[in-house]
Amino acid sequence: MTGGGALRFLVLAATLSAATVRAQAPDGGENLANARAALLAMEERYTELETAQRELEKANKELTAGNARLKQALASSQAAARRFSGQLARRTYRNVSRHVAGMPAVAIPYVGAGVTAAMTALDIREGCEALRELNEMNRAMQIEAENEAPVCAMQTASREEIVNKVLANWRTAYAVAVAWTNQNEIWLPPEPIPVEPARAIELWAAVFGTLPNPAARTAVAPRGPVPPTLPLAPVLPNYPAR
Repeated sequence: MTGGGALRFLVLAATLSAATVRAQAPDGGENLANARAALLAMEERYTELETAQRELEKANKELTAGNARLKQALASSQAAARRFSGQLARRTYRNVSRHVAGMPAVAIPYVGAGVTAAMTALDIREGCEALRELNEMNRAMQIEAENEAPVCAMQTASREEIVNKVLANWRTAYAVAVAWTNQNEIWLPPEPIPVEPARAIELWAAVFGTLPNPAARTAVAPRGPVPPTLPLAPVLPNYPAR
């Protein structure tokens, strides 16, 4: 017999004993009826208390299980956030270091176009990886995922395409770069800084081992096309909505 059942048995026994004693008095019939009514009321009250206790125990089990699920979800979210934070910090350091170290190579005539294309391709790939890691954390935290396609599907120009754009309209290419850069408050001058001819020839000879041959130049206007009016908004596809 459980503790609750024993208690109920003792209560009922005490009540019946009291009712028996009262039944032996002159008004025993009335007292017995009253005792029986009190006993029934006590039984109903006891049943109500048992039901309430079972409901409380059920609710307590549900709360315990819910608390365990919340702790597990929180631990998973914290692990995803820590992993993404560490990866983002390392990727940011790599990107900054790569661009700082690659600045001299980008400035090399013609050869620098290939370095620029390769570094930009790395930026696209790492940007795509960053979005995937962000979405991994979003899924762990039950947040809607970001659209990865606009970044992951982006393509960079080849070295030849970059050189051809510069040869066709180098001032426009510079103006587009200035417009993008100045949006981040770097503030490049709208016109490129002039390079002294002696310095340009020195750089050319250091890279290619020979001096530039003026006779090999094609008949192109010396200053190129007229530069566009700044600020020039970069032309890129709109980022699609989620």
